[in-house]
Amino acid sequence: MITHIARTAGFSGLLAALLLTVLQSLWVSPLILQAETYEASAPAHSHAQGTEAAHEHSDEAWSPEEGWQRTLSTTGGNLVVAVGFALILAGLYSLRQPRTTASGAAWGLAGFAVFCLAPTLGLPPELPGTAAADLAQRQVWWAGAAGATAVGLALLVFARHWALKVLGVIVLVLPHV
Repeated sequence: MITHIARTAGFSGLLAALLLTVLQSLWVSPLILQAETYEASAPAHSHAQGTEAAHEHSDEAWSPEEGWQRTLSTTGGNLVVAVGFALILAGLYSLRQPRTTASGAAWGLAGFAVFCLAPTLGLPPELPGTAAADLAQRQVWWAGAAGATAVGLALLVFARHWALKVLGVIVLVLPHV
């Protein structure tokens, strides 16, 4: 059973990673490339005299070059994340196993909505150096938006009473208000 779950998560994670890499190449990579032009032109920082640096600066540090190295590195990172999400989804299937392919796809779309879509709607990626909220505040908001989306979707789908479904809509919208 474990090998079946791992094989399924690996295959679906691979497909999701390839799709995500294509989407990132179209929309996210241009932002990253623009940010790297600012990083490359930024002056190096210096340490106060008499203090020891706890880290090293190396001009020889590896970073992916444009082209296949960057795409392969992005695909590898996406693969790790996608397989992790697929394993989480497989664990959730134990709570309520989908009976059809469409319901399985709906579970996957719900996971995408919870972890990617809803948080990105209210907290889009920003270039380094732009005015943004404190990192801790952004992380708390992200977790709250993901949690609210999960609870809201669960209420909409699994609740039987109409009042709980209305509460689900309110919980879905609340972080974005």
